[in-house]
Amino acid sequence: MTRRILTIVLAIALAAIGTGAVLVYAKSADQRAIAGQKAVTVLVATQQIPAGTPAKAALDNGMLARQKLPAAAVPADAVRSLTSNLASLVASANIASGELLLRPMLVTAVAATSGVAIPTGMMAVTIALCVPEAVARYVYPGSEVALFDTFIKSGSATAQWSCGSKSIQSTATATVVTRIVLTKVRVLSVGEAAPVTSAGSITSTAFGQTTSSTDQATQNEVLVTLAVDQPDAERVINLAEAGLPYLSLLTKSSVTGSDPKLQPLFPPVR
Repeated sequence: MTRRILTIVLAIALAAIGTGAVLVYAKSADQRAIAGQKAVTVLVATQQIPAGTPAKAALDNGMLARQKLPAAAVPADAVRSLTSNLASLVASANIASGELLLRPMLVTAVAATSGVAIPTGMMAVTIALCVPEAVARYVYPGSEVALFDTFIKSGSATAQWSCGSKSIQSTATATVVTRIVLTKVRVLSVGEAAPVTSAGSITSTAFGQTTSSTDQATQNEVLVTLAVDQPDAERVINLAEAGLPYLSLLTKSSVTGSDPKLQPLFPPVR
């Protein structure tokens, strides 16, 4: 009899503990859901903000406005208020109307040239990329990217490519490889190339093949302007003229490193 009573009491106790655990978990889940729905204040551009505009001036002149958005929809690097260390910073590139102000969009000492703010000691170089190679337009001013190249390591190959189709033909003994060229570089601006209304041609000296396209849709290029020093500018220009460039978008936790296998560093210009 005593054993039966103990069994019943134990069962009741276990049931109570289980119910309490479920209630605690449910309450925690509700709190997490509510936290994601809570509104947070962020800064949003009310009109286009030209490159080089100080953040404080943009806010004072109404070019930036405070808006409340669901916390779950706000990126981690969104600027919620202009603290003293942000007020003197300037826009690294044009900020479109309705765009969230993100921390990477603000830079320190700059030299404004041709509508783009260039960090002190650096220079701006633009490279044309197709949409996939430009990370499907997920690259924005202030992003950090890595730059890759595809080239012939040995043997011979030809390539036909345009913004819409690619085809690489190589011999049985050819080795085509992809290597990292720049491990981390900041994006200053991103724009669309002017549409091509007549037939055009592009020469890929990396594979020794001239390619052409008569379809305007295949000329959908993205122009990405990078902040680089002189050695890196030389690499970007060489790659734009003689290689097959490709970008990857980096985050704070991304790990990149120089590739010791990159021999030769660039394909020969012919």
